[in-house]
Amino acid sequence: MAPWSICCTQRKTIVPVLVQALGRQAYSCFLMFYFSDQVTSAHVAVLLPLVVLTAVLNSLVIVTIWKDPFKNLKAIPNYLILNLAVSDLLVSIPGELLIVLQYWFPHGGILRAADMTVHLGFSSSGLTMLGLAVERLLVISFPIKSADYLTYTKLKLGILCIWLLAGLMAFLPELQWDSVFRNRVIISDAVCIPSFFLICSCYARIFFLVRKGWYRNLTTEGAGFEERQSLTEISREIESRKKRERSVIRCVALLLGLLILSWTPYKVLANMIQFCGKRCAITYECKVIAQGLIFLYPLMNPIVYALCTRKFRQALWKMIYKYKFARPR
Repeated sequence: MAPWSICCTQRKTIVPVLVQALGRQAYSCFLMFYFSDQVTSAHVAVLLPLVVLTAVLNSLVIVTIWKDPFKNLKAIPNYLILNLAVSDLLVSIPGELLIVLQYWFPHGGILRAADMTVHLGFSSSGLTMLGLAVERLLVISFPIKSADYLTYTKLKLGILCIWLLAGLMAFLPELQWDSVFRNRVIISDAVCIPSFFLICSCYARIFFLVRKGWYRNLTTEGAGFEERQSLTEISREIESRKKRERSVIRCVALLLGLLILSWTPYKVLANMIQFCGKRCAITYECKVIAQGLIFLYPLMNPIVYALCTRKFRQALWKMIYKYKFARPR
């Protein structure tokens, strides 16, 4: 019998040993990423394609920014998107991949490595999104003075701070493994909840600033050129501004909606497990939905933040075209 098949036949006996060795409270921390009390073949069939797709999309973003065929992607927001792609790539490989390996090798070391890696990637991803929101707000609020604040030196310092804080959030709870789940919930609530409200506030402020600027410009132009423009031209300009406004609304709604939809169920369930315990009856379906949404989030980030942008798509197609015709025949 092959070693992996022997391991699969002994999974029912190994998992309780892991619970006894690591502590039930510590093991329950990882059950939020497990879909159930143990990884099954169905979970592997779902997670493996998700790992591949997440890794491929985030790798495309990383390579596109790094190669930059049109020399127009080396900007501060794109470097933050690059950091976001690296964080999401860390969630998929090795994070989600280590979770899949639990099906064949349910070992305590793999369990802890997957736990730390997944939380490190998610923490860095969330803090990077906060940085993107703040950067966009500064550019729109202070279009001239923002160049003094947003320098590459401060960008490097900001990315360093992101990874240091994410590392503390991922590794500090491991110091008390028996209370790791409680520590993670407390630290995550203390950092992620304020960050979430800051992100929402930044994007809401961006929307109102952009809308106010458009209507102010439209009023000024209408007062100065009213005599020289026909009603058709004025109405056409108004319609154009409304289309751009709707575009901003869709973008902000997509970013905030994706963030809320992906993380709210998980955060609610995690706090219910910690503070209610057995008094809260959480169904298996609720766990599956919450866990599935947070694992879909790293897959959606490169689509929303990068691949939906025309510059990224043009650069990506340029690299694909160049690679296709550069291959030896």
